[in-house]
Amino acid sequence: MLVPPGELYDPLEIIPDRDCVLLNDDGLESGGHGSRLLAVSLTGKISELVGASQLLPMTGFDLAPQGFGNFAGQAFALSQPATGMNGASANHVIQRIDLATKTTSVFCTLPTSGSVAKGVAGYGFEARFGPPHSRFANRLFSVTALNDTIYETTADGTCRPFADTSPIGAPGGIAFAPDGSEMLVAMAPDMFPSADSKPKGGIFRISSDGKINPNPVITGIVGPSGIAFAPPSFGKYAGQIFVTDTGNMQVPVPQAKPLKPDGTIYRVNQQGELTLVASGFINPVCLCFVNEHLLISDINGDFIAGGRELPDGFLVQLDRD
Repeated sequence: MLVPPGELYDPLEIIPDRDCVLLNDDGLESGGHGSRLLAVSLTGKISELVGASQLLPMTGFDLAPQGFGNFAGQAFALSQPATGMNGASANHVIQRIDLATKTTSVFCTLPTSGSVAKGVAGYGFEARFGPPHSRFANRLFSVTALNDTIYETTADGTCRPFADTSPIGAPGGIAFAPDGSEMLVAMAPDMFPSADSKPKGGIFRISSDGKINPNPVITGIVGPSGIAFAPPSFGKYAGQIFVTDTGNMQVPVPQAKPLKPDGTIYRVNQQGELTLVASGFINPVCLCFVNEHLLISDINGDFIAGGRELPDGFLVQLDRD
């Protein structure tokens, strides 16, 4: 347990940054704000980079690459326009965060798109810049599960739909193949898996022009969420895909009792099979590799619009050996 419950509310997206990881932590809702951008060392020490009073509720973020013009090095976050369910179910925005000056602004608003949920770009999940020198380069890709849409944002402030995932299901986590040739997206028929949900979710490929390959990389997951490729430093597992499964998310959130520890971590082995890596999680939503470590964020029961508002989220570290 790298960071045990008691300090984090909704530890959502985690990305490596030199000798630490950056993390957006949703919570402390007040006056339309409610996220913190944090740095977490590999010993579990937490430092606040930008406070909750300055940020709209963030669901995912990434650091702009050199190819993103004058914004290189700044953080761009997929964000709710307001706190609570009203914000979660409204068209999300892309928030620009200047880490040097600790100032924020709305870069663009995601347009209504698609045939699901009247096209409202709500229930945001992850945001990722495409790999440099690939066909995805210099574009920020963001996921909204309410209307089953993946968006792209460019440095000129344009936000537009990139892919409609409704033929398969609600999108979640995104990742890119190590060679940058394709995007991988976690999708499932149920946006918030329940006890009745079947393991029909999986991982699918999307090309750089937004075309979805209907043949899945893997299926058999109830609530696929975060995706990551193991780097060379992860030994015999290098190149394998690791994915989180939330299991039953228990929506609406129970307000006075623990949630079921049915979350799991899988890897996809060389035979294209799901192999269990770890179990006993509650709602693991994101993972990332840092050298020989795999870090996993678990939001537990304090959902971004669940109304529970308890610091019960946590970070877990799994080591290569």
